Amino acid sequence: MDRIIEISSVFVDLFNSSAGNQASSDESDVPIPVQLQEITEDYIQKILTACCSQQAAGVQGFQSGSAVGSSGLRVNEFKPNLDWFNCTKPLLFNKDLKGKLVLLDFFTYCCVNCLHILPVLHSLQQRFTCEDGLVIIGVHSAKFPNEQQSLNVHHAIEKYSIEHCVVNDTDGTMWNDLAVCCWPTLVLIGPNGEPMLVVQGEEFHSQLLPTFIETALQILRQASMISSHDIPEIIPGRTTLQSLTSGKQSSATKQHLLYPGKVFAYTKKLKKRRNNSDETLNNSNLNYRRHGKILIAIADSGHHRIVVCTLQGRVKHVIGGGGIGHLPSTIKKGFKDGNFTEALFHSPQGICFQNSHILFVCDTENHAIRMIDLKDKTVKTVAGNGKKGRDKYGGQMWNSQILNTPWDVVYYKRKARPQYQQQYTPQPYIPNQNFQQLQPSPSVPTPSPVRCLLIAMAGLHQIWALYLDKTSTSTCSSMKSKWCSKGLCTMVAGTGKEENRNNSYNGQRASFAQPSGLCLTKPSSRIGSGLNGSDPSLYIADSESSSIRRMYLDSMGKFRVLNVAGGSPDPTDLFSYGDIDGGAGANSRLQHPMDVAWNYKRNILYVADSYNHKIKYVTGLSDSHKQNHYNNGGGNTTTGGIPGSTGGSVHTLPLPVKLNEPNGLHFIENPQDGSSLLLIADTNNHSIWVYNFDTYVIKKLQLEFPKILESSPSNVVGTAQIRLNRRTGGQLMLRGRVILGCSSETEISQTIEEPHLNWTLQLPDSTWESKEIKSNTSLPAVKGAAADFKYLIRIPKQEWEERADENSENSTSKDGNRRWNDKYNPDFENESDEDSEDESDDEEEIVILRCQTSVCQDDDKCVPVEFDFVVRVRYGDEENTPQAADTYFPYTLPYNSGKKLLNKASSEINSPASTYSLDSSAEFTNNKSAPTTLTSNN
Repeated sequence: MDRIIEISSVFVDLFNSSAGNQASSDESDVPIPVQLQEITEDYIQKILTACCSQQAAGVQGFQSGSAVGSSGLRVNEFKPNLDWFNCTKPLLFNKDLKGKLVLLDFFTYCCVNCLHILPVLHSLQQRFTCEDGLVIIGVHSAKFPNEQQSLNVHHAIEKYSIEHCVVNDTDGTMWNDLAVCCWPTLVLIGPNGEPMLVVQGEEFHSQLLPTFIETALQILRQASMISSHDIPEIIPGRTTLQSLTSGKQSSATKQHLLYPGKVFAYTKKLKKRRNNSDETLNNSNLNYRRHGKILIAIADSGHHRIVVCTLQGRVKHVIGGGGIGHLPSTIKKGFKDGNFTEALFHSPQGICFQNSHILFVCDTENHAIRMIDLKDKTVKTVAGNGKKGRDKYGGQMWNSQILNTPWDVVYYKRKARPQYQQQYTPQPYIPNQNFQQLQPSPSVPTPSPVRCLLIAMAGLHQIWALYLDKTSTSTCSSMKSKWCSKGLCTMVAGTGKEENRNNSYNGQRASFAQPSGLCLTKPSSRIGSGLNGSDPSLYIADSESSSIRRMYLDSMGKFRVLNVAGGSPDPTDLFSYGDIDGGAGANSRLQHPMDVAWNYKRNILYVADSYNHKIKYVTGLSDSHKQNHYNNGGGNTTTGGIPGSTGGSVHTLPLPVKLNEPNGLHFIENPQDGSSLLLIADTNNHSIWVYNFDTYVIKKLQLEFPKILESSPSNVVGTAQIRLNRRTGGQLMLRGRVILGCSSETEISQTIEEPHLNWTLQLPDSTWESKEIKSNTSLPAVKGAAADFKYLIRIPKQEWEERADENSENSTSKDGNRRWNDKYNPDFENESDEDSEDESDDEEEIVILRCQTSVCQDDDKCVPVEFDFVVRVRYGDEENTPQAADTYFPYTLPYNSGKKLLNKASSEINSPASTYSLDSSAEFTNNKSAPTTLTSNN
C-alpha cells in the first residue's frame, strides 16, 4: 500500500502542476485540458495493471485475489458489528460493492479540513449516481475519545447534512489496513476491491476527483467491469444504530433550535431623558442614570438562521432560514443578502453585537462575515464572497477579500488615549538594595483608535481583523503601509501552520490549530500599567490543540501569544488532551474546547470544554505587567513547562444538568438586579441554558415565538407611530375599516363568494392586554362593502429600578467587586461615537394586526391574501407624554374586474393612518367622533 500511496502522490502532483492556475480554483465546472485527460488515462491503466499483478499474500490489510474471484491486491472487508449511517446494513466489497467504484473518505467530524471535503463529496454524489457506478462511503476515524461514540457521530452527520453512507470505524481497522496517516484522506477502490488512488489533504479535490472518476468509469465500463445495479440498503437518514432505530432518540426537527453554535448577549442601555421644563435635575432624573434590557442572539446553525430574543425567551427577530417561527427549515440555506425573510445563511456560528441594532455573524460555510441591521431589518455581506479561499495574508477590502471558514468573531474598540503616556520599565536587580525602583522610560506616541472585528479563521488556523475605521499600522503590523484603510481585511496572528506554537514577541510567528472561540477582556487600570490601564487581551479556544491561548492586544501591534491551559510543550503535538483540572498549562487537560467567556467582575475565564461535556473556569490569570515572558524555551513548574504560560488554575464548574458538546458561552450582567449570568449553547441538546452565579440556578431558555414574527414590507398597508408615557403605561385604540373596491368600472361578479376575514393581533409580550371590541369576519361581495375592526390594547408601565449608587465612583456589586460602568473604565464607555448612542429612542415595541382572507373567482379558484396594519409604540419620560392614543386605518381591498385580486406593494396601496393622543387615560368609546380633545400627532 505504501507503493500505491507513493505513486498516487506523484500523479496528484503531476495533475496539479499540469492544471496550473486552474487547479488553484475550487470551481468544478472549469473545463479540463486534454493533457490532463491523457495523464489521468495513463495513470489508471498503469495502476490497474500494478494492482492485478501484485500478489496480496502476506500483505497486511489486504486479501489475496483468489478470495474474491480474481488475482491481485484487494482491500479487506470492513470489520463486522460496526455502526452504519444512511444505510440499513453493512456493505461488503465482494457483494454489495462489487462492480462499483467506491470512494472512501477517512474523516473525523471535529476536523475543519474534513468539513471542506463535504461539498465536493456532495457534488460527486449528485453527478455520479450508484447506477452510474460510484458509491461514496465516509469512514469515520476518530481523533478524540468522544468522537468514537456512534451517537455523537450521528449528531455530526445530521448537523452537517451528510447524505452518503458513513461507517464508524471505532478501532481504526480500515485506517490501519490502508496505511492512512492524516485527515482527510480519500481512497478510491476499484470494482474488484483494488486501491486505485490515494489523495491526502483538501486541496484541488473539486477538479481532480471528478476528472479521475469520470475517466475511470469510462475505461472500466468499456472493459465491462462496472455494474449498474442499485443498492437499496443505501437510504439517507437510516442507520443500524439500535438506540436510534428503536426510537429512543427524539427527532431534532421538532426542536425550536437545531445544533445552536454560538450565543451572544448585549445590554440595551436606556438613558433617561432630561426634563426640559426643569433644568435642575434631582438624583432620580440624572441623564447618566442607565437601565437596560438584555438582547440574546443565537446562531441556530442547524436551521441556518439567527434568532434574537429577550432574556425571558421572547423572540424578537428571526433572520434567514426560510422558516416561520417554531416551524423552521433545515434545507433553506444559501448565500443571499436582503431583508430578514429573503436573506440566507449556511451554518452560521460566531456572532457578536456592535451596538443594540448592529450584529455581525460568521457565516461559516459561506466563508463570509455578514452584518445584520435590526433597525432596517437587512442583511449585508461585509467580508468574503461565498467561496473558500487560501490567502493567508489578506489585504483586500471588504467582500473582495476571500475568507476560509470563519468560526467566531468579536467586536474590538479602543478609543484614542492622550498623545503620550508614561511607560515603566523594571530595572535589573542590584545587590544590597532593599527595594526595586520603577524608572520611567521615554514617553512614546499613542497609536490611533481602533474599531475592528477580530475573527477566528478556523480554516486557515489564524486570527484575522476587519477594520471598520482607518487606523495606523501599529495596530495592524502585517501591513507595510503607514495606514490601514477602512474596510481592510487582513491577518494579524498565526503563520497558517496547524500547530500549538506560542510567541512572546510577535503573534504572526505563533501558530494555532483551528481557533474556534474568542472573547475579549476589558482593560485593567492598575498602578504601573500606564495612565489609562493595560491593553485588553483576546482569549482563544484553540480546539484541535485542546488548549486555551491568550493574545495580548498591545498598543504596538505585536499581539504576542501565550498559553493559558491545556496543550503540550511540543508545538507540533496536537494529541495532548484529556480531562484534568489543576494548574494551568500542561498540568491541565481539555478535550477540544470550542468557546471562552470572560467574567469581568471576578477576572475568571470560562471554557466550553466541548468533548468533556463540561464548563470549566480558569482563575488566577496574571496581568500583562506581571507576566514572565518565555518564548520557545524555559517555562516553569507551575505552568507545566509551557513556554509563555500565564499561570492560573483550572476547575470544573458544577452544574445540575448534563451537557452534550457545548459550543458557545457568553457572560453578562443582568441590569435589572446586577446578577451574573452565563449563557451556554448546549449544541447537541439543542438548548440554551442560563446559569445564575448568584442563586446557583440554571434554567433552560424557553423560546416563545410570536404568532406574527415579521411583517413583510409588501404586506404592510398601514403604519402608525405613537408615543406613550413610560411610567404610567397607557391605552391604544387600534381601529379601521376594510372596503371592497374595484379597479375598473366593471361590477364585481355576484357569483363570487364573500371573503372570510381572519384577524390576528400580535402584541409585544404577555404583559400587554387586548380586548376585541369589533372585528367583522366576512365581507359582502359587493363593491363598496365594508368591514370594521376595533381593538382596545392596554399597555403596561415600564418598570424602572432605582439604584442610587449605580454611578458612584465606589459603587460595588453584591459580591463586593467594583461595578463596571462609565467612570470605572472610560476606554470602553461614555464615548461620543456611534457605539455610545442614547438608546432611549430605540426602545420601540411593535403591534401588528394581520388580516388573512381568500377570494374565490368565477372559475372557482381561490386566491389567498394577507395584509398588515402596524403600530410602532415608543416611550417618553416627560410629564406631558400622552397616556393614550387612537389609530385609524382605512384600507381598500382592490379587485381587477372581478377576475383576480391585485397584489400590489405597500407603496401602491398604503392607506395613511390617522393617529391621535389623549391627555386622559379614560376608556375609549365606540363613537369615533365624540372626543373633541383629540389632537393629531401627524
